[in-house]
Amino acid sequence: MAILPSNVRFGGSLYGIPRAEKIKALLSPRNLTRLAGITLMEARTGRLATNFRSFVAGTIAGMGLANDARLKDALYERGIETTVYSFWGMGIGMLVPWIRPRISSVNLRLHRYDLYEEESGYLPFRPGLFRRTDRILAISESSRRYLLEKYPREKLAEKIEIRRLGSAAPLEPEVPLSERTGDEEAGRIIVSCSYVIPVKRVARILDALEKIPGDTPLTWIHFGGGILEEELRNRASAQIRPGLSIQIRGATPHEEIIDYYRTHKIAAFVNVSASEGVPVSIMEAISYGIPVVATDVGGTAEIVGGPLKTGELVPADFTQDELAEKLLHVLSAAPGTYTPKELWANRYNAVVNAEATASLIASKP
Repeated sequence: MAILPSNVRFGGSLYGIPRAEKIKALLSPRNLTRLAGITLMEARTGRLATNFRSFVAGTIAGMGLANDARLKDALYERGIETTVYSFWGMGIGMLVPWIRPRISSVNLRLHRYDLYEEESGYLPFRPGLFRRTDRILAISESSRRYLLEKYPREKLAEKIEIRRLGSAAPLEPEVPLSERTGDEEAGRIIVSCSYVIPVKRVARILDALEKIPGDTPLTWIHFGGGILEEELRNRASAQIRPGLSIQIRGATPHEEIIDYYRTHKIAAFVNVSASEGVPVSIMEAISYGIPVVATDVGGTAEIVGGPLKTGELVPADFTQDELAEKLLHVLSAAPGTYTPKELWANRYNAVVNAEATASLIASKP
């Protein structure tokens, strides 16, 4: 177990609250008054009637979480000025609308599943959540635009701050990759890393690789498992392109993936997901200087692209020929065409970003 700093106290998990505590929360006069206001706000959006059961379920969960005795003792300790930071806008973030007014500031971070209703489905009491929040930390410019367009009545412009995520600093190889031998035997190495589920469309990478001219040996390595993994393996075993080697690694410990990046010369990283926020997998790839080919979805265009010198984008509804063309472009690019590690250092260093976010949260709104 990690050793916490002397000024940090772990309060435990808020999940698994007894039913009696949830009922007690529902019967609280303060919560009932707050519920009336949130319900009215939700009704005005026109979403309440068609999502009533989900609204009720979210209300019970949020009020129950906010009623946890340990949380209340920590939040409302007399003589202490308290700031709240919720890393997610769903899950534990559902307690935010029920936090009492005496809190100094409430800060809410939004990513993807807790933001894009068109993909995730109904997200309960968004107006009430946003009105109780002093700052909304968006992970990309794309998410900021979405919030402003989706919720114009809430006047969120002054609340939203772009606060990007990031990945850890890359580990240095024991031997410079330029001096390594052996990788050439496998040909140019192309890597992907994601769950093997419908939204990730991993099999389409193979479709594109088979369209790349066969005069250059290629190795495709995919890290990650999921419900479509067996189907992907069957598809890979049936491929017929000469010189294409495929390794479906399945679920792989994170440290093993990072060690592979550290110790191999990788020609390209590929992400063809139909939906993304700003993928941490891409942040990690560019931190190791790996150029990326990815779909132009969510905030991916803020981390991948020719002008950024990190790689190339394909449309969300790309054809296999388009993906093959961009992959071939990256594979054949002259040295210095892409300098992805520079963007990582300037924009996606997790330590730098975390310190900046902590300073923001600690300041007055």
